[in-house]
Amino acid sequence: MFGKTKQLLAEKAALEKELQPLLEVYTAMQSSLSIIEFTPDGVITKINGNFSHVTGYSASELIGKRHQVLCDDAEVSSARYKDFWKNLNNGEYFSGEVLRKHKNGNDLWLEANYFPVKNTDNKVIKVIKIANDVTERVKHSRSNESLLSAINRSMAVIEFDMKGHVTHANQNFLNLMGYTLDEIKGQPHRIFCESDYVKSPEYAKFWEQLNDGRFIADNFKRINKYQSPVWLEATYNPVFDADGKPYKVIKFATDITEKVRRSKEEKTAANTAYTVSLETEKLSSEGEDIIFKTIDKLQHLKEQFSHSSIELEQLGTETAQISFIVKTISDITEQTNLLALNAAIEAARAGDSGRGFAVVADEVRSLATRTSQSIAEIATMINKIQSKSDSVIKSMSGSMSGVESGVELANTAGNTISQIRSGAQKVVEVVENLSNLH
Repeated sequence: MFGKTKQLLAEKAALEKELQPLLEVYTAMQSSLSIIEFTPDGVITKINGNFSHVTGYSASELIGKRHQVLCDDAEVSSARYKDFWKNLNNGEYFSGEVLRKHKNGNDLWLEANYFPVKNTDNKVIKVIKIANDVTERVKHSRSNESLLSAINRSMAVIEFDMKGHVTHANQNFLNLMGYTLDEIKGQPHRIFCESDYVKSPEYAKFWEQLNDGRFIADNFKRINKYQSPVWLEATYNPVFDADGKPYKVIKFATDITEKVRRSKEEKTAANTAYTVSLETEKLSSEGEDIIFKTIDKLQHLKEQFSHSSIELEQLGTETAQISFIVKTISDITEQTNLLALNAAIEAARAGDSGRGFAVVADEVRSLATRTSQSIAEIATMINKIQSKSDSVIKSMSGSMSGVESGVELANTAGNTISQIRSGAQKVVEVVENLSNLH
């Protein structure tokens, strides 16, 4: 009897020794992992403190409740959920990320392992679930997936290994470049580039920089399947492994070919405007000089006309004075002629004694007649001179008015062409500024 007891104690000690490492593992798991136990039909029988902390429920709130209290209604009513428990009851192990509900109603993502526990008859007697809260990781992952999905929908994306060979491309990139994935997978990046660029030191430096783990962002000229140029606004992004070494490059690109084309057209138009404006500024400057020289000459001519007009007016005044003198002489001549006639009459009455006086009177009358004729001719000439002077004065007055009008018009033209020159200079400045911006 004593020997049997001793044997049992020895076996107990051996079992305790064998169980000790398992207890240590179990204790470690209880302290670091969330653990919950169920009956085969899903009734909660036990939870640890970590599970309570993760779900927000206390043990008293969960024990005796069914597993479905931790799930949303859509999940519980699905065929997938029924198959899930069916498989556990059949002794099948489950591992994966599962969506559960926190007590406050928020989504709770768990990285879970469900272990069916069997008895000696190979019948499932309970299910132990060991879980870890991965909600933040899943949210971050889903956010990244949404971001990548949005990028894939809106941008052209292609991936390369570190030697520059294509490993993947999305449909946007394939549509943009005209290829299928099979046509470019495994091909070098240089198939999208002009041959001169591929041979340049710049291209070698481009891949050296990527292999150093530095990203590159710029506008790039590439060549599509049909050898037509395609302009891309793109970033080349090295992706790093766990050791911090780049193992692939992802390129995100947007097609800006039309934008570049419009920019070139605008630049061409700006250059044309610049050239035309320079020529306009040059010609307007020359025109401005010519007009202001013309104004100076017109001003001088105006002054000459002004002096001539004054002199002609003085000539008209003096001619009028001459006419008055001629008229006076004419009157005197007529009186002399009358006196000579009276003297001749008186000489005839005197007979022989007055014959000598008659001769003198006759000469005086003859002189008066010739004087009268000459005076008449002079008067006619003076009248013609006055008429011509009046005509010239009127003509010069008209010319003066024309010259003054011409000066005003020339001044207006000069101001206008100065404005044109100023405008052309401003256009030149604007185009130069735009060119500097490009």
